[in-house]
Amino acid sequence: MAAKASKIATLVLCLIGSCIIHCSAQKLLWSAEVVPYFDNREYKYERMTSETLFATRLTPTVGIGFKNHSIVAGISWVQPIDSRIELSSFKPTIYYRYNTHKFAMSMGMFPRTQLIEPLDDFLRTDSLSFFSPNIQGALFQHRSQLGYVELLADWRGLPTESTREAFMIVGQGRIIITPWLFAGGAAVMNHLARAKNEPADKATHVTDNIMLRPYVGVDFSHRTVLDSLTLRCGYLATFDRERGVTEWITSHAFVADLTVEWKYLGVRNKFYYGTPAQTLFNHLGHTLYQGESYYGTEWHNRLDIYGYIFRNSFVNCFASVNFYFTPGEWGWQQQLVVRAYIDQDFKEKHKSKQRIPNIFY
Repeated sequence: MAAKASKIATLVLCLIGSCIIHCSAQKLLWSAEVVPYFDNREYKYERMTSETLFATRLTPTVGIGFKNHSIVAGISWVQPIDSRIELSSFKPTIYYRYNTHKFAMSMGMFPRTQLIEPLDDFLRTDSLSFFSPNIQGALFQHRSQLGYVELLADWRGLPTESTREAFMIVGQGRIIITPWLFAGGAAVMNHLARAKNEPADKATHVTDNIMLRPYVGVDFSHRTVLDSLTLRCGYLATFDRERGVTEWITSHAFVADLTVEWKYLGVRNKFYYGTPAQTLFNHLGHTLYQGESYYGTEWHNRLDIYGYIFRNSFVNCFASVNFYFTPGEWGWQQQLVVRAYIDQDFKEKHKSKQRIPNIFY
């Protein structure tokens, strides 16, 4: 019996040693991110709530990488500025990623920061970028000297007895026509289904929300003393339908986005003019629409005036005052957001003076 136990112990030690030797050929991946978030909102528009959001998010991850493949796991802990742990929330980060110079993909629950270009605000709110830092689903990306294209599926709700199935599929991209001229756009299918085993007579219906946003733009960043000078102008069309209740309800609008940055200061202005979008907001709200609520007006203008207190390879400290104008109403917002991030490559990033982005754009 003792001899048998000795053989088993020897075999286990050999297997452990073999795994250690094998894993030594892999790369240990790790990261740690902390995001303190202050957002004070004072609105008069009825769809936007005046409130103060003050919380901190901690996201540690660890994983194994081999060549172009990686497997990563971690957790995202959001703690309001309050000592009561029952107010906190925990969300897992678990994903597989394949990454090459031209092609990349992720599946699982992975950070929004993996996107080549952040989603526009008709697809996500400022608070969503903080409180829901992960995409849940899949991401496929292709990059080249001509531009990029990426396709994502964000499955934000599986059907249960009390919650409805919800997911959004987004395709977006950009092509560089000349050093100063570019074009691109986004196509979106946003879907809201019924809850699991829901009675047929219950007053909920499968709902579709389709959005198309083509644009053309100019980039004079390298032709002026400014760090950034870009203008995008385009068209936003939305198509909404609550099956069995409404026909397709459409909206059409002109949209423009201007960004100017010089050193640590920046101004960004977003303008929308046309027919109101988010036509089913009154009874579906953010269960269906993930974007900012002011897209439900005939026109709106958002003006962000911001500055970077710190902006390097480790820390992005971002302060902003944002003004919102809608027909007959206006509001404003003050933000102070810090994103501190390090990973296994932080020394190389520091040497190359690579700057990390903030959580918005």
